[in-house]
Amino acid sequence: YQEIEKKVCRTHVKANPESQSPALSETMATSGPDFFTKLLGDKLLKGSGTEDTKAVVSSADYVAIYMSAHWCPPCRRFTPAFAEAYQEIEKKGEKKLATIFVSCDKNENAFKEYFGTMPWHAVPFSAKGFVGFDSKAGKLLKCKGIPMLAIFDKEGKLLDSEGTGLVMERGADFWKLLDPSMKEKLAKEDMEKLFAAMDANGDGYVDPAEIKAAFDSLGAPAEITMVEVQTLMTRDADGDGKLSKSEFTVSEYSVNGRSAGWLGSAILSNREAMERKKKAEEEAKKFKAEADGLVGSGVFFNKLLGDKLLFGGKEVETKSVVGDKDFVALYLSAHWCPPCRGFTPELANVYNEIESKGKPKLATIFVSCDRDAGSFKEYFDTMPWHAVPFTSKEHVGFESLAGKYLGCEGIPMLAVFDGTGKLLTKEAVGKVRMHKADFLAKL
Repeated sequence: YQEIEKKVCRTHVKANPESQSPALSETMATSGPDFFTKLLGDKLLKGSGTEDTKAVVSSADYVAIYMSAHWCPPCRRFTPAFAEAYQEIEKKGEKKLATIFVSCDKNENAFKEYFGTMPWHAVPFSAKGFVGFDSKAGKLLKCKGIPMLAIFDKEGKLLDSEGTGLVMERGADFWKLLDPSMKEKLAKEDMEKLFAAMDANGDGYVDPAEIKAAFDSLGAPAEITMVEVQTLMTRDADGDGKLSKSEFTVSEYSVNGRSAGWLGSAILSNREAMERKKKAEEEAKKFKAEADGLVGSGVFFNKLLGDKLLFGGKEVETKSVVGDKDFVALYLSAHWCPPCRGFTPELANVYNEIESKGKPKLATIFVSCDRDAGSFKEYFDTMPWHAVPFTSKEHVGFESLAGKYLGCEGIPMLAVFDGTGKLLTKEAVGKVRMHKADFLAKL
């Protein structure tokens, strides 16, 4: 539900007191290519070359002014998404979108590096008065936060100054929301999508309980859910306490700027995710029962970890590693995870101290949650214990058999078993930090 509330995260800046200079007034009095020339300057960059601003905008259906900066994290997240949408629009050729980057960078090197990632035009960084928050475009748009994407028609009429939200919601189809006839068609389709998403039992009606369940699935606060239930139920024209499709879709509906289509997609996506989670939990429960039946049989750890483990670049039999041990620790961790990288040296020191004493006998096995073999190898090279081979896909990752057995949802996780396979704790990370080499005695 936070995604509904925040819409698009922006970096805000202090703006100079708003004023309209004679030059800005003159810009606003023009239209067409002349408007954009006065707003952006005579020349634009494209790659390493320059083009006349008039030539760039003259053949466009829409002109987008993109105010952004390399130093701004929300900008760097949005730019690739916008670039993907822009290139898809270019490829389809349905509409021509001229896009011009107005830099808010702090120096030319940062501008060049950032502009190098973009497929559109830019105002030259040297064109003072045309770049930055105090540029003509920035003043006209009253820009106080970036990224900002403002969409104009070819005559210079501002159609939408919140283009970032349109792109994040619609991708390459965002321009359709700028066309009144297409917007109306999309709005109807959005309402039908939301109706289908909320009609959870498929009876052709949406009642208050289904609306509540839909918003609950998005994590909406109770007070918001109550208001939205009441708002939608005002469409109950026949007073039967439920909404037919025609009642539900009678007019547009949105929440905090998020369209009915976005809400419908989010509800369906969350419902599918919940179904997948439920199925995974059922499978994990079944697997755990099977594995528990092997405790004390001598093959319990083979079931969770496979028949082979790695040590010193060689494969060894799992049974030979765990067979004579008092305790067996499974360490689910990953190189990409900062808390894991912080804990691993602590655990290694504890492990080495226990090893040097010779008792109790502890086998520790790394179950990688890394994303690729290179990261696994680099990380495993820092560890003094055994590991499940990264190629044994059934036995590595959050969805590994060990991960399912332990219900792993976060790392680092250190689970400790006795030698027979009886689980003693899944919370050994805290115990290691508190008791160091004596942590096993505290189990």
